[in-house]
Amino acid sequence: IHPDNPNICYVAAMGRMFAENSERGIFRTIDGGENWEQVLYLNDSTGAIDIAINPQNPDMTYAAMWERVRRPDRRSYGGPSCGIFRSEDGGDTWQELTSGLPSGSNVGRIGITISPSEPDVLYAIYADKTGYFEGVYKTLNGGDFWQQTNDASLSNMFSSFGWWFGRIRVDPVNPDIVYGIGFDLYKTTNG
Repeated sequence: IHPDNPNICYVAAMGRMFAENSERGIFRTIDGGENWEQVLYLNDSTGAIDIAINPQNPDMTYAAMWERVRRPDRRSYGGPSCGIFRSEDGGDTWQELTSGLPSGSNVGRIGITISPSEPDVLYAIYADKTGYFEGVYKTLNGGDFWQQTNDASLSNMFSSFGWWFGRIRVDPVNPDIVYGIGFDLYKTTNG
């Protein structure tokens, strides 16, 4: 929800679980939910799984996209269209953020969070395609450049269920306090 205008809301949509479809991506309303428009769409197999809005500049919006295809006999939880996208104009246009972030066919679910007290600080948590923990990444400049921050102690955070967990949250006051949410809960106090 836009912090200054509750009529503007975004939804991260994954679409139908067992079928490729166009009902995936980021949808936005500017009239309190009366009408919705799809503002970010990559393809019929990739949806949006997480979204973060800069509280001091709400036109700056971030979306985590996840390629996922599931059938009764097949699970594909990642691929080359997984990534983080940023809009600087309230969702009208989007660009993929790539500097310092994983890419390629082994990328899985991504979670993203923005620091309310220092909105240039964001964290992203990555799983690989099979659901194992891949890494935590941090940016200090609104997403232009990211750096991996985690150490080996987090290696089993998802216990192969990263497609289920995939969440990360930052303290509302201190941008160095961050929680990685997986099979176990992890906390850092030093960014």
